[in-house]
Amino acid sequence: MQITLRQPNFRQARGLTHNAGVTTEDPQDDAGAELVRVEREIDELRPQIREIRDRLADPGDGRDRAEILTMAEEQEAILAVLEQRREALRQRLEH
Repeated sequence: MQITLRQPNFRQARGLTHNAGVTTEDPQDDAGAELVRVEREIDELRPQIREIRDRLADPGDGRDRAEILTMAEEQEAILAVLEQRREALRQRLEH
């Protein structure tokens, strides 16, 4: 079974340069589009974490279990970052 580790996909907002904090595009549109992307990544990541955790239930040598546990913890940390980002974007869109 092959499990692909995910990394958060944080991209610089469209229309911004590295030095500029001003964009000609509507910031609400950027935040809304990013929220959609973050929610999609969360939806994709959760089943992957469940699959990794399910593999821990299978008996195996301690080394394999340790590697699987590390993978699960890394993915859960990424999920936590994505969930925090989602909440920040939701709050931004409310104002």
